[in-house]
Amino acid sequence: MQSLSSQFFAFGVTVLMGITVGTLFDFYRVTKGVVCQRKVFAYLGDLLFWVISTLVVFFLLLIGNWGEVRFYVVIGVLAGALAYIKLFSRPVVTILLRLIALIKKAAALVVKLTKFIWLVVTYPLILAKNTIIIPIGYLGMACTKTLGYIKHKLDSLFKKE
Repeated sequence: MQSLSSQFFAFGVTVLMGITVGTLFDFYRVTKGVVCQRKVFAYLGDLLFWVISTLVVFFLLLIGNWGEVRFYVVIGVLAGALAYIKLFSRPVVTILLRLIALIKKAAALVVKLTKFIWLVVTYPLILAKNTIIIPIGYLGMACTKTLGYIKHKLDSLFKKE
């Protein structure tokens, strides 16, 4: 028979299981609303959520009471999940949504900064191409055509004789 303190510890671990599963569910719910737009990804996300939740509950159950599934385990998990939903769910969802918005803004800033740096690095090359290389190309083409015309005239001049 287990001592009263070990039974309280086991019950506390089951309540912790409920809180953990509630937190995982909120995290999944928020990220699913932001990331998963197609049904295939939603189904895969559901499967991944349940696999992770099952593993977490399994390992916490092993820690709490050597994996024994008793009625108080179900009550503890439900009590922990209900306490989480009533006390912590709304603030956690708010924090997660703000964190995702912050990550999106940071990503947009990184993209803008990368585009700006690319412009700063490539602008001198584009400017050199437009002011030096292209006019030299046109000049070379004009010289080639002029030399070709002169050669044609010289050839026609010497062929007449």
